[in-house]
Amino acid sequence: MRDAYTGVPELVVGAWRGYRIWRVSGDRLTAWWYREYTWLPGVSEATCSATRWAVFKGCRSRHPDLPAPQRDCRCGLYALHQPWGFVGDPPSRVFGAADLSEVAVGVVAGWGRAFRGERGWRAQFAKPMALYRAPQLCEQDEQVERIARRYGCEVVGRPEDLLAVAGQRA
Repeated sequence: MRDAYTGVPELVVGAWRGYRIWRVSGDRLTAWWYREYTWLPGVSEATCSATRWAVFKGCRSRHPDLPAPQRDCRCGLYALHQPWGFVGDPPSRVFGAADLSEVAVGVVAGWGRAFRGERGWRAQFAKPMALYRAPQLCEQDEQVERIARRYGCEVVGRPEDLLAVAGQRA
């Protein structure tokens, strides 16, 4: 969605699907950049940890009484419209990570309050739909299977299967 009308809620029927990268911590998926955020099994809800400095009030939340995401903030659960450059296998380095044993890639569905951008979207709610079992990602197949069971999503073994999941209507 475009930010043409400030203050007007975004309306989306159904859910958007997009591509996502996570760091793996045991049998949990954590955010790639903000590692303190752990995705919940089932549905995750975006929160905002952004703060601003207000004269006389000190450091406080940017929007304490409003749901994430908000237009004037970077909060929300993110996904990309297009896979990040893998047509065959994912690149040997993913977003600057040389140790791919802690990387998981997949497809998520996002809904609720949402904003669409040039490269992807950010939403209030999101759920992993599929994880890609790539030979160079994660330590073992069992780990991917365990994570998929925990999050209630499927495991796919080929990039084209992941693309097909992303193309499905949520």
